[in-house]
Amino acid sequence: MAERMSVRELRDNLGRRIDLAHYTGEATIVERNGEPRAVLVSYASWVEQQNRPASAG
Repeated sequence: MAERMSVRELRDNLGRRIDLAHYTGEATIVERNGEPRAVLVSYASWVEQQNRPASAG
């Protein structure tokens, strides 16, 4: 499950969140003013997503 945190919280915990993404695959949803803005994921997860064919929608 992804943890949600503000930009400020992420700034204070960036190294830890990067390690969690890398070693456990845990994503972090980054919010600004309570609105999701980005997701921090492991590099391996990102590469896997890039290699998936786009779904025909």
